[in-house]
Amino acid sequence: MQLLMMWIPFVFTLSVLTYASVFDLKKREVSNRVWLFAYPIGCIMTLTKLAVSLLDVQTVFVSLGVSMVLGFVLFCSGFYGGADVKALVFMGLTIPTIPHTFNMTLGFSALPVVLAVFCISTILSLIWPLSIFTLNLKDLLIKKVSMFDGIKLTLRQKVLLLFTARYISLTQLESLRYFPAETVVLQEKNGEPTRKLLHFVKAETNLQKCLDKLKEHSELYQNGVLASPTIPTMIFFTIALTIVPLCA
Repeated sequence: MQLLMMWIPFVFTLSVLTYASVFDLKKREVSNRVWLFAYPIGCIMTLTKLAVSLLDVQTVFVSLGVSMVLGFVLFCSGFYGGADVKALVFMGLTIPTIPHTFNMTLGFSALPVVLAVFCISTILSLIWPLSIFTLNLKDLLIKKVSMFDGIKLTLRQKVLLLFTARYISLTQLESLRYFPAETVVLQEKNGEPTRKLLHFVKAETNLQKCLDKLKEHSELYQNGVLASPTIPTMIFFTIALTIVPLCA
């Protein structure tokens, strides 16, 4: 019975994250209804484990504290969106530790699951730039695509873009919901519109507003626009959570 009470929250959390990942991938946002449903159930599960002494209060507070601090810092820095923070805190609340079977079998003390998920998801996300680089290399060598025509860039910026951005049409940018890697600025001397690299786009950026600005100067983007293909952080969370028990 105790084993079941440890595994149910884990499976429930994984199910919620999977659903949120699909939602995030399709809409680039997660409805608050998901968390309004998930949080109360997660809280009940944790309180139940506290009541039967499967958890101690200190462990819960540490897990919640870690998730809140991580979420606050990453949200303020622009790396995480609101849904990502809610997912972190939800994990911190619902599954402070992994199921005991792994800890007892392997002899490791339990770390906050949310911290392990954060570390593993961050490592997994580093694989994505390599995929982008491979696709860009193919375009440059085989398709002879000129990614950087019409925009002034240093060598360092070009190398960075090879790992973070793709050269696509404005139409594709709208349908694929990539993050623009450039914007339009007016020159001080003559007011002429000029393409300028965006070094960082916050997770909560209004993509439609950015797209509208680019469309106003569509003549600059007849051949294409630099844009960053992104995978929702929620997907990396979900994958990481399935890996955590294996790393315990």
